[in-house]
Amino acid sequence: MTTHASIRVSDLAGYSIDPHHGFLPAQDPLDALDSRFAIWESLALDLSALVMTGRLRAAVEHMPELAIDGLTSEPELERAFLLLSCLGNAYVWGGKSPATTIPRALAVPWCALATRLNRPPVIAHASIVLNNWRRLTTDEPLSTTNIDTQLTFLGGVDEKWFYLATVGVELTGAPVLPLLVGAQHAVVAGNTDRLTADLLAIAEVITQTTGAFLDVERWCDPHVFYHRVRPYLAGWDEPGIVYEGVDDEPRVFSGGSAAQSSLIQAIDAGLDIPHEHELTRSFLRGMRDYMPVPHRRFLEDLEAGPSVHDHVTSQASPQLTAAYNLCVTALAELRAQHIGLTGRYIRRFERGAEERGTGGTNFTAMLTASRAETTSRELS
Repeated sequence: MTTHASIRVSDLAGYSIDPHHGFLPAQDPLDALDSRFAIWESLALDLSALVMTGRLRAAVEHMPELAIDGLTSEPELERAFLLLSCLGNAYVWGGKSPATTIPRALAVPWCALATRLNRPPVIAHASIVLNNWRRLTTDEPLSTTNIDTQLTFLGGVDEKWFYLATVGVELTGAPVLPLLVGAQHAVVAGNTDRLTADLLAIAEVITQTTGAFLDVERWCDPHVFYHRVRPYLAGWDEPGIVYEGVDDEPRVFSGGSAAQSSLIQAIDAGLDIPHEHELTRSFLRGMRDYMPVPHRRFLEDLEAGPSVHDHVTSQASPQLTAAYNLCVTALAELRAQHIGLTGRYIRRFERGAEERGTGGTNFTAMLTASRAETTSRELS
């Protein structure tokens, strides 16, 4: 970013960003495909029972191979991808030992959908969080008091709440997106008052988002998360998984990760907080491959816009500097709380093993480096 770069973001709708829901879909996710895909819906509905009784793999191996040609709308594609991603990850992790291949009847349509959506065929934030909810009362706004999941692996309040609390984070952080864009416009316009106001508002939203992030502890027990939820959100490291009928070579993918949310990366981009450390750059960039394509474009275009950080530095305004520093402090605190949360939910159970998140990285080292990069942008 440079202070004199041109604005590339104006209309959020062009990036599939909703003014109220943020990166969540503006319309409620589709809750069922038509009868042609009844077998997918049926297996997904019985997923927890099939895993519990050890019948899931046989059920997947005997299902027919369905073509995805009849799926045309974005909600249909997302519903199908959620179904097959849950079936796929359950197939790999739902036995006494991990599977090394995914049967053709699942692998072929799953990979075809992945190609259509330009996302990897593995469970990820975009499916299990962004497109895995329904409102309890349809004529009331979406909120964490008016929501349920559509699919879970094993079921229960802990798994449900882990996904739904994350929806709450996305909802709470949604107001920051137009503010980040507005801040860049204020830079170009040279409007110090507007920029100061936007930065103060951004800091407040980040603080509220941290509160929403910690709300996961209300209904999701760490022991249940680590032993019952987390295993099904993992991806596959080397040597990888073979997708039968698609490729004879094993494929390696990360699992679901908070880093696949576009929200925090958008805040980094809008405030011009770069991540160049060896632990952060490649991982965070790689996580963008798991995001919906319009959201990736938003991050790229926001990063290419004018630097709020450099503009504030050039103005030498105490009020403006203080407002920017409030944003940095709030974001550093969010990352500090994330480190603490991973300690309570993951690290305490590792017992000396290498700490690996579901995204496949050493999460403590990565988060610590990311927080240090954030605090380094504070202005004196």
